[in-house]
Amino acid sequence: MLKPIIDYSKCITCGACLNACLRGGLEIIDNKLTFVSEDDCTWCGVCEDVCPTGAITCPYTIVAADIADES
Repeated sequence: MLKPIIDYSKCITCGACLNACLRGGLEIIDNKLTFVSEDDCTWCGVCEDVCPTGAITCPYTIVAADIADES
């Protein structure tokens, strides 16, 4: 399962992402930010948006689909 990426060299364990995660998928365990509910992550990007140091990224790929006109 894809999950946001944490750059631990930037993470200051401030907890901003913990409070922002709508699914409660993040915890600080042993002073390290950890995704505890990876399967519940909806890839909303809120954790990335609130991180003051840019330690969390939600990379994605845009895929173009060829949609046939059904008219």
